[in-house]
Amino acid sequence: MEAFNCPQCGAALEYERIESATVRCHYCNSLVVVPPELRPSPARTEPQTSYRAPQTNSAIPTAILIAILTGGLVLLVVAITRSKSKARPIVAVTTGYTPRLVATPAPTSKPEGYTVAYTFGGEGTGPGLFKDEMGVAVDAAGHVYVSDETRRVQRFDAGGQFLDTWSIPTETKWYSKLRTGPRRLMANSTGEVFAVLSGVLMKFEGSTGEVLGAAHGTDYIQDAALVLDGRILIVSQKGQDDELVMLGNDGRAAHRTHRFVSSLLDKKLEVEALRVTADNAGETYALYALGGVEGEHWYDNEDLAVFKFSPEGRYIMRFGGGGHEPGQFGPPSGLAADNQGRVYVSEPFDQIHVYSTDGRYLRTLKAPHAVEAMAFDMQDNLYVAGGKRVSKLVLDR
Repeated sequence: MEAFNCPQCGAALEYERIESATVRCHYCNSLVVVPPELRPSPARTEPQTSYRAPQTNSAIPTAILIAILTGGLVLLVVAITRSKSKARPIVAVTTGYTPRLVATPAPTSKPEGYTVAYTFGGEGTGPGLFKDEMGVAVDAAGHVYVSDETRRVQRFDAGGQFLDTWSIPTETKWYSKLRTGPRRLMANSTGEVFAVLSGVLMKFEGSTGEVLGAAHGTDYIQDAALVLDGRILIVSQKGQDDELVMLGNDGRAAHRTHRFVSSLLDKKLEVEALRVTADNAGETYALYALGGVEGEHWYDNEDLAVFKFSPEGRYIMRFGGGGHEPGQFGPPSGLAADNQGRVYVSEPFDQIHVYSTDGRYLRTLKAPHAVEAMAFDMQDNLYVAGGKRVSKLVLDR
């Protein structure tokens, strides 16, 4: 409350707020000047800065403003959408999948001297799939038997379709603690299957896997081959030496040829690397197949030749050999003979060299995949197994 006296009548002038320089006295109605100390302070005027906007086209700021607003609106919509998507619960969907094994649908061309009738296989333990080293055999009815390191023997029909599987026992009265598959697989005209494993030649019923018997003894069996008349060729290891044994139809040894290959080379060999086969006349062919064994081995190229013997085990000739010239080969993996007496030597990758019965080099086939084992059917179609696959090759005669 502010107060001062009227200079005319002496009346006291009291005001809660004096906003002007003069006031009127309510007693004598005189206009009284308000003392300076009671006057309100003059309003402070802020200094002003002059700014002159540059002269530009007014349409450009408008376009920029529209773009900014549009972009902001888009970002806002995206943010809202992402926020909603993060808020949704995650639902896991499980779908069943069963792989299908598809055989070659149609014959291919003959750029390598054969037609591929079909190919099947792949890596695994299911039907039509294989693990590690393989063996193959064909019976007179065209059934194809394929073994691998899981001790399974899978049976396929003449068209390459899977039929069934049976397993080689891990223990029998002839061996114990079998862990891997057979070194060699064969089938005869009556549908019986033979397998070389753990130093024993086992005999099975081809459709069921029932054990029918075994050939064994003091010798450790490394390889074997069937002769058309029912006899069986055996490569046995007697101490550190190699021996060729011919078993007759009665299961007894008809003859033995001691050191049948090592004596020709005048050196000791890794007996486990020897492979044998026989043609329809009973003549025997032997091969030092280094591609079929593991580890480091010292050898000369002449060691890799094919050695031919008579049905009685008498040495006849040798042909082929290690090298890179036509008719020569690298460390081979397998040996087979067809019904015409031609001899086939495979290399581990995809080469198969063909010779006549008198040792003449005929040609080299490039297989569709690796070759670990070979077999012929009654029509001289060649079956090759290796690289987890099996192919039936119809050869160009």
